[in-house]
Amino acid sequence: MIGDAPDEHEAVLHIKRVHDRGRTVNVVLTESRSSKVDGVQATRLIKERFPEVAVLVLTDNLNDSYVIDAIHAGAAGYIFLKDMTPELLVQSIRRAVEGGTQMSASVLRAAVENLIQNGRKTLAERTAEAAHLTAREVDVLRLMGNGDSNKIIAATLGITLDTAKKHVRNVIDKMQARSRTHAAIIAAQSGIVGRPVAAAIESQSEPGSVA
Repeated sequence: MIGDAPDEHEAVLHIKRVHDRGRTVNVVLTESRSSKVDGVQATRLIKERFPEVAVLVLTDNLNDSYVIDAIHAGAAGYIFLKDMTPELLVQSIRRAVEGGTQMSASVLRAAVENLIQNGRKTLAERTAEAAHLTAREVDVLRLMGNGDSNKIIAATLGITLDTAKKHVRNVIDKMQARSRTHAAIIAAQSGIVGRPVAAAIESQSEPGSVA
């Protein structure tokens, strides 16, 4: 722990001060919404300035639209406060640091529906966006769709961790996504990846389970 901040703007300044001292901020925990903190805006500001910082959203409402908006803004996932234990919190933070995601099937479905309803891009356009991915990047994307961390992707494909990170970043950039979670959602929506994240998550019966 290196500190906390009263709102999203102070959070960005705090991260900058830490980085200026040569230290690294790995994960930020933020509420989906409160009297002082807008979790969506916090996520957006942090990811724009510090894309390498993972953001986890704490929420007391599984159907909270703010959570979905935060995921579109680049959040790595969320933690449902009702189910949060010290063990789950540590596990979630470690997964976020490794590049993994945390999202329940219900939130994933809502996020996909949100993308479709907002008409951000057609299925054909999304497919065209991903058409220029290399064969290796498609393999990486499929594993991302399973919620696999960079470490697991590297082990599965027999590549180094640095190479896995590079492929993940290329996939996110080429798909114009805000995060690896967003890239997996776009891929699932366009049919490039079947139902990878949903299938992985639905195998877990507990709310807030980790894919």
